[in-house]
Amino acid sequence: MSDAADRRPLAGIKIIDLTHALSGPFATYHLALMGAEVLKIEPPGKGDEFRAYSPTVFAQANAGKRSITLDLKKPAGREVLYRLIAGTDVAIENFRPGVAAELGLDWDKLKGLNPRLIYCSISGYGQSGDLRDRPAIEWSVQAMSGVSSLYVEEQQDPRTLGLSMLDPFAGYMAYASIMAAILQRQKTQQGQRLDVSMFDAAWVLNSAAIVDAMAGKVPVSMTRRANSARFMAKDRRLFISFVWPKWFEALCEVLDAPELLADPRFADNRAMQANGEAMIAEIERRLASRTAEEWAGELARRGVPASPICTLAEAAAWPQVRGRHLLETTGLPQGGQPLDVVGAGVVFEHDSPRLGGPVPALGEFTEEALLLAGYDALQIEKLRQDGVV
Repeated sequence: MSDAADRRPLAGIKIIDLTHALSGPFATYHLALMGAEVLKIEPPGKGDEFRAYSPTVFAQANAGKRSITLDLKKPAGREVLYRLIAGTDVAIENFRPGVAAELGLDWDKLKGLNPRLIYCSISGYGQSGDLRDRPAIEWSVQAMSGVSSLYVEEQQDPRTLGLSMLDPFAGYMAYASIMAAILQRQKTQQGQRLDVSMFDAAWVLNSAAIVDAMAGKVPVSMTRRANSARFMAKDRRLFISFVWPKWFEALCEVLDAPELLADPRFADNRAMQANGEAMIAEIERRLASRTAEEWAGELARRGVPASPICTLAEAAAWPQVRGRHLLETTGLPQGGQPLDVVGAGVVFEHDSPRLGGPVPALGEFTEEALLLAGYDALQIEKLRQDGVV
């Protein structure tokens, strides 16, 4: 199934993907970009719920994989999976804690079938601890972990949830952990269980703010900065940061406003913060004469971080995006229109990460996978008749 000429880092590594929704598929998508052969296990008839709930997100997280249908609630379905597990390198699931064991997919069972197996579980709060069994989605874990308190203000519309970050970041932590475990297995010749959670990911992602909070400081992300903000120009807002004196000096030169450098209200960061409204008013009064893009270009040439506030569509139009392969075009099942999906986000000198194929149709690889696992045509037809695949 693998291309013999493929020299990507994970070429030849076989992954059983038992995940659904976002966090788990995000992890296996990045493993696939690195060359791993990912076999996605989906329930017969309906598949991953994101196929219907959000087809574009499904495409983003599952392009390049192979799909087979398998009813894991039936003993015959589990027997098929056991055969597949025996010949794989990594299995990954994101069921609610306890469900894998109910399905006969607990770690003790699977490592007995394959001692070299790396078995990764992704959950809301982990496989241990007093929060283990609490229902979890992105937003409930953000609330419980303290993350949403860093950037969603109490007085905002209560329907404002914030940014989706923990699902993909937990997936990326799983991806990185699996890569490390594969390297470790080269030394030990043994597999192991990996336990990844969104709650843990929240703390890793926001470690700087958490350390400040534990030290009794107000986390930086909970403060407003007059010298690192979104200022209104002639046509739209642009972000400018001048937290360092050299940046403030360069800004004042670009704005032709040497008087701001001499103004005691803006003598240092503390003074700027104390006089924030005046600071913003002075800057915006001068920015009103030109467009955000004009100012951003001139400030950037002087070493000042500055950028217009772009929409995602505007950002996608930057040549930088295509130049660094951040968007790749993939095919959709049943002849759907090609879709742009986000790539690996890293650049290799050679044998770079890449999409290994289109978005899989539900169950399109089932027969081939069963034949490779040792089933004959009559056995496969029986599995179909019994609703196992």
